[in-house]
Amino acid sequence: MKTFLNGLGLVIPTALILYILIWILTQTELFFKDILLIFTPFEYYITGMGFLFGLISVYIIGVLLKFWIIQSIRVFFEKLIDKTPILSGLYGSIKDFFRFLSNMKKNDNNSIVLVEFPSLEAKMIGFITTDDLKDFHNLDMEDPVMVYLQMSYQVGGYALFIPRKNLTHLDMKIEDALRFVTTAGISNNNGDKNEKGED
Repeated sequence: MKTFLNGLGLVIPTALILYILIWILTQTELFFKDILLIFTPFEYYITGMGFLFGLISVYIIGVLLKFWIIQSIRVFFEKLIDKTPILSGLYGSIKDFFRFLSNMKKNDNNSIVLVEFPSLEAKMIGFITTDDLKDFHNLDMEDPVMVYLQMSYQVGGYALFIPRKNLTHLDMKIEDALRFVTTAGISNNNGDKNEKGED
């Protein structure tokens, strides 16, 4: 039975990931296929061109966003979205999520920390999301940072202002730390990690 469960533990996550990847690829192909066929004869279309066209389009948009006029257009459309109750919440959440991941990737070596709770003799893994807190003048803290504490098996967590001196860095990759916290340590396949104190 244990051998069967071990096999199941490998097959189910692998099958789920493959299913999600195939679904994303298929939907991307279908979406951009319709756009591509507007100016491409159907007889010249080859399966996969839609997905390739999508990748190229996203890259070009990323390049164009560096220009002021495109930035202005984006700001204009974002203001329109902000005036729409449902869309503003959905768009803002998705945008903030990718910004959160992007910020942590930029500071991969310094983002993962241990937060100590002396009264409980406990520690929690946290993620430094930003140290740009110039708009918060009344924190009454020395060198504060924003730390996100992810809850296990839930989509949610807590964001706390914590003095940097009270944090201990963990030598972990962001992916490993998120997986470890989200699964309450069950997915720990990387052994012990070395800790280093905050300078």
